[in-house]
Amino acid sequence: MKKFVTAKYQIESEKIHTPFTVVMISDLHNVVFGKKNQRLLEAIRRLQPDLLAVAGDLVLGKPGASLEEPETFLREVLKIAPVFYAPGNHEQRMKLYPETYGKAYLGYEKRIRRMGVRLLENRTEKIHIKGQDIAVTGLELPYEYYLKRKQKKLETKELRRLLGKPERDVFQILLAHTPKYGKAYLEWGGDLTFSGHYHGGMIRLPFLGGVISPDLRIFPGFCRGKFSREDRYLIVGAGLGEHTIPLRVFNPRELVAVSCVPKNRQEKGRKK
Repeated sequence: MKKFVTAKYQIESEKIHTPFTVVMISDLHNVVFGKKNQRLLEAIRRLQPDLLAVAGDLVLGKPGASLEEPETFLREVLKIAPVFYAPGNHEQRMKLYPETYGKAYLGYEKRIRRMGVRLLENRTEKIHIKGQDIAVTGLELPYEYYLKRKQKKLETKELRRLLGKPERDVFQILLAHTPKYGKAYLEWGGDLTFSGHYHGGMIRLPFLGGVISPDLRIFPGFCRGKFSREDRYLIVGAGLGEHTIPLRVFNPRELVAVSCVPKNRQEKGRKK
């Protein structure tokens, strides 16, 4: 029986007035936990999220792979919280190369949009949570940024070209599948960025962290966990599934939950 853990984080921001919870999943790759993902859904339900963020690769980008599992999961999780979904490299290649993967993915996109999933491909939507507006932006990088044989650098100015500037007056979330460009995301200026893609480094060693990424980078940076720069955060999940190399050593599958709270909330409480 497949198992997963819940990684819990807390971040603070002066833009947050009332605490809220975001649950993030990535790299599910058609893996299911119990019949129709009931164990995963129950874990999400217990966390009582105000927003569910999908940081890419809910699907398995292989010829003939089913889309029923991710579609069923989305239908059920929408009953728990609003869903914002940015594509990963698996979604992108299924859409880009229908001659290889068939045309079923286009139907999947249409159906999940009709369900109410907010599919964000280089665009932003806002949601009102507990008296405050939250902006959520989804990044869809040109596919060349994922190629193994070509190490392409992502400049902050390219992010601004793709996404525009981040929101300044409201809390800004960015869903960006690959953490390879974590420095650029933090420089772009969103308050909280979610990534996945590296599957936690597949093998994790004490003090060294993740050993190898799916794009065959050794000891990749921004592999799993919470990273920060000034008041901006990047949280990278280890993912809930795997695909071509089904390898996890000291690296459990991971559901991510983030408590977003006002900055200096405890100090303010003590002053009162």
